[in-house]
Amino acid sequence: MANFFEKLGDSISKGAATVNQKANDLMETNKLNQDIKAAQAQKDADIVKLGQLLYNFKKNPDSAEPDYDAVIADMDSIDEKIASLKKQLQDLRNEQICPNCGNAVAKGTAFCPHCGNKMPVPEVKPVNPCPSCGKENTPGDKFCQFCGTPLSQEAPAAEATAEAPAAEAPVHMCPQCGTPYNEGDKFCQNCGQTL
Repeated sequence: MANFFEKLGDSISKGAATVNQKANDLMETNKLNQDIKAAQAQKDADIVKLGQLLYNFKKNPDSAEPDYDAVIADMDSIDEKIASLKKQLQDLRNEQICPNCGNAVAKGTAFCPHCGNKMPVPEVKPVNPCPSCGKENTPGDKFCQFCGTPLSQEAPAAEATAEAPAAEAPVHMCPQCGTPYNEGDKFCQNCGQTL
């Protein structure tokens, strides 16, 4: 009976943590969206200012030419700020931008659902998990950075065993991109090529 209540307590704690995290993410999303709108309003004001400077100069050509560069430099810094805020928003939402059409796409998606463009593959950093605490360490570390436990250096042996079965079983490769596939697959899971 005590085990039931422990599991119930764990379940409630996990649920509360999830709700708390989602609330924090929502607040952060709203803050980032407000910051983006404020920056865009600043840029819109600069565009109006630039237009007024040009208009006044064209109306009075004998006057000194205004400093357009200062306003344009301010607009460029606002563009950089907006790009940074949008990147933070994408990271929070676990999204990436399609380089072809500019739409937001969930990270890990192979093809853009809006235009069909192949999405860039994110760089995956190799990790060296600690057998004691489970935290990730840099490959090549001999001891865990977090708890000091000696780390296994068996990666080369694991690679050798992974290569041995591959040599015995025939490997099918996609003719389009060269990705291995299983016998019976009708489409390449990497590029969508008909097999």
